[in-house]
Amino acid sequence: MKLRSFAATLLARAIAVSLLAAIILVPPAVAKNKFKLLHQFTGGNDGGGPVRLAALAMDKSGNLYGAGGGGNEKNCEGWGCGVVFEMVHGARDTWSENVLYNFGNLKNADSPLALDSEGNLYGCTDHGPMFELTPGVGQWTFNPIWQSGCDGPVGAISDRAGDLYGIFGDGKYDDGSISELSPGSSGWAYTDLYDLCAQQGCPDGVTPEAPFSWDARSNLYGTDYQGGLVNYPDCGGHCGVAFQMTPNGDGTWTYHVMHRFDSFKGDGCLPEGSLTVDSSGNAYGTTGLCGRYHDGTVFRLTPTKHGDWKETILYTFPNINTGAGPQSNLVLDKAGNLYGTAGWKGCNYTCGLVFKLSPQKNGKWIYSVLHKFNETDGDLPNGLTMDRDGNLFGTTSLGGKYGYGVVFEITP
Repeated sequence: MKLRSFAATLLARAIAVSLLAAIILVPPAVAKNKFKLLHQFTGGNDGGGPVRLAALAMDKSGNLYGAGGGGNEKNCEGWGCGVVFEMVHGARDTWSENVLYNFGNLKNADSPLALDSEGNLYGCTDHGPMFELTPGVGQWTFNPIWQSGCDGPVGAISDRAGDLYGIFGDGKYDDGSISELSPGSSGWAYTDLYDLCAQQGCPDGVTPEAPFSWDARSNLYGTDYQGGLVNYPDCGGHCGVAFQMTPNGDGTWTYHVMHRFDSFKGDGCLPEGSLTVDSSGNAYGTTGLCGRYHDGTVFRLTPTKHGDWKETILYTFPNINTGAGPQSNLVLDKAGNLYGTAGWKGCNYTCGLVFKLSPQKNGKWIYSVLHKFNETDGDLPNGLTMDRDGNLFGTTSLGGKYGYGVVFEITP
């Protein structure tokens, strides 16, 4: 599907509108929060350039896991073949970095990492196998588990039984298959759950760019960056969809389109972030473009009694100074506040920021900026992870002392 030319045209238009709006609109004040740098990547043996848009995985002890470039091999386009790293939470709130695996001659990991209940890590490599990293005494063991690989931006997500879900095959129509890998005595077994772009024009969506997510009832959620086929002109009608996969109890799943983006004036388009589902079954997400000012939106999808979903726009980004173009996941705290990152093109426009959306009794949401990056403390922020105390953790792909990105913590 050659649909990205529509996205490029829309991006150019959005940047022009955003630059004009930045002159006219005054950005909200930055709230006072505790920001802490946990690690600054050097681009050497410790890695660097964490995977774009990916959130860190967190284990039961609060340790963090991620992947990126760098490493001690120089035969991958001149700058390392990449590493998998761990941020260990020590006494007195100290942090230290450990490199768990250096990819050597293999291409680096290009996906978020999935963590199962046993503490094993899973990820995708660039044009290589899908892998498992298993913890041991003093070291981790690397195991290729699926030679066909997996879609890097989507990565994998684990269920309670240890099965993995992601885009592990091309599908019947060569546009990707939402699929399952199940471990067994003779290796991992593949199951095709749904083939994307099953109809002419891809009204069901195509090109997922974000990890899947679960709700409390074991339904699977995701977004497709393109497809949808609506009548509005932005993206040529291929502005993406949000979807839900529900298990049927016999090993099969049913695919539901929750929303086709750009379905009305002011709607967002081209989602690149995951969906986050609350205890009531509402799904929250972002779009990187469209909306009232063409700078992206934060939205909520609410299930109705008729079986369909109603979209509500919670926030429309007005200009690049206030974090236009959100592309990664949202996290939800116990009070119902939403947190995310936004920022186009890194410090070419702004260096990006972390934002908060707080629900009010009148149904409105208040937007505030928790932290603005200034390149010395990071540039181009990725997805967020929240611990049980409500602290936020993330990475930037660039910036910091050495220019190779940072790991940070924010206490709201």
